[in-house]
Amino acid sequence: MFVLWVMYLPDGLRMKNSFIFVVINVVLFTFFTPSAWSAEDVRVWLKKMQHAAHMVNYDGTFVYSREDQLSAMRLIHRADKEGEQERLISLDSTGREVIRDNSKVICILPDSKAVVVEKGRPAGQFPPPFPESIQKLEKYYKFTLANQEKVAGQLAQEIHIKPKDEYRYGHRLWVDVKTGLLLQKYLLSDTGVPLEKFMFTQIKYMDHIPDALLRSESMGKEYTWYEADEEIPEQKQKTHHWNVGWLPDGFKQDMQRAHKLPANGNALEHMVFSDGLSSISIFIEKHTENDSHLIGGSNMGAVNAHGHHVDGFNVTVVGEAPQAAIRRVCKSVSKKNK
Repeated sequence: MFVLWVMYLPDGLRMKNSFIFVVINVVLFTFFTPSAWSAEDVRVWLKKMQHAAHMVNYDGTFVYSREDQLSAMRLIHRADKEGEQERLISLDSTGREVIRDNSKVICILPDSKAVVVEKGRPAGQFPPPFPESIQKLEKYYKFTLANQEKVAGQLAQEIHIKPKDEYRYGHRLWVDVKTGLLLQKYLLSDTGVPLEKFMFTQIKYMDHIPDALLRSESMGKEYTWYEADEEIPEQKQKTHHWNVGWLPDGFKQDMQRAHKLPANGNALEHMVFSDGLSSISIFIEKHTENDSHLIGGSNMGAVNAHGHHVDGFNVTVVGEAPQAAIRRVCKSVSKKNK
């Protein structure tokens, strides 16, 4: 499963390009002899990975690195008859947290004395399941099993995912043989260089996660609460009906919605496209004289962005894909003829 939470923040709390990325990857399990694998073996592994992403209870610490930045975080995940709940805690001096359940996502920013709340996405709608369809993915990626080795004290099976074109990244996954949890992941450039690394350093599996572990102790009366955005009802949306002229092969639309930004009340159109493994988001907002939207390219590790103006609107495309793909998608966006 790939989770990409995008939150638009009020003025004074916005990060570069107006979004916060919290990227968590969870997946997983079964045992095979690496020397005698088949394509069907890989499909079974990936199918079990999707199942375990939603069903394993754990409390773990992981490190995440991109470029010259290294972050340590604690991740607590619970799944029961009530659904799924997660709590992500930054272990740096900011103490930032993200808490997610079936109905909402709460971002706690102690360094800014702020709490941002976003309505949760309907189960099964977004993000798309990983993998969506192994048979479809095999058109665009090559999957192979590699060796087994220890990660965070657990025996893990390594899986290689190699793209068949230049518009996607490669992946190396290390999956816990006993539980199926993704313990380590590398995201690779076209030359095989790791762009991002994710690795659990310790993990504790639990039959039950107590409620106390999923509650923040950071919030106080002095905190200001914000609604991240207000979704515009479908019948009231005044969409401009945009064309996306080019997408990498296999990318299909997963989501489209419109929001009202809290900072200026402007409508924001948001579209998400996925090939079942990677996602690309398109944000469209009316241009104003005082805004500072991205023009040209930018990146944060493996996440690339590209923005430009189209007929009085700001178009920004963001995704965990090579810059060439993101730029080409952005340049292809246009308004439909009425």
